[in-house]
Amino acid sequence: MKCLTCETIELQSTQLTLGPLTYQCEHCKGHWVSSTDYWSWMEKQGTILPEKPASGEVTLPVTDEKTKRAKICPECDHILIKYKVGHETDVILDHCHSCGGVWFEQREWDVLQDRNLHDEVYKIFTRSWQQQVRQEEAKKHFQSFYAQKFGAQDYAEIRRIKQWIVQHPQRVTLIAYLNDENPYIA
Repeated sequence: MKCLTCETIELQSTQLTLGPLTYQCEHCKGHWVSSTDYWSWMEKQGTILPEKPASGEVTLPVTDEKTKRAKICPECDHILIKYKVGHETDVILDHCHSCGGVWFEQREWDVLQDRNLHDEVYKIFTRSWQQQVRQEEAKKHFQSFYAQKFGAQDYAEIRRIKQWIVQHPQRVTLIAYLNDENPYIA
């Protein structure tokens, strides 16, 4: 089996740290995990660990054009589909819909393991997970847009006021008051 990124180097059988059997490229340090090996490892794990915040100890290397391009499955020759993991990570996994294998670029497994997302990799490829990723991205986009439009300080103040209104027992009346051009004329 050849490396999906380097394309000429043979993958070597190895074991991921606290993970499944994998096939690693000695040059780029990428890993191919077959679905069979992943599920065999999962059966031995027992309970799913709860997601946790990033420790900040594990970071991804800078990506190059080789890691971004489309890849071909080393098991069944199908094109792999890229999936964003989200959850405040920059990890993008390559997944084969035919055989279920997954390609992890250098340190991607470590990032997922640091967040306890490594034991739920196959949820990442579901429609509901990807919808959540898109919602996270949209939220970040709009936060950035409004911070630019209003300025960071004013945007923080607007958010504080909005939170106060939303939690207020008379929020409907407060909103009506704010929307009325001249609330003093009946």
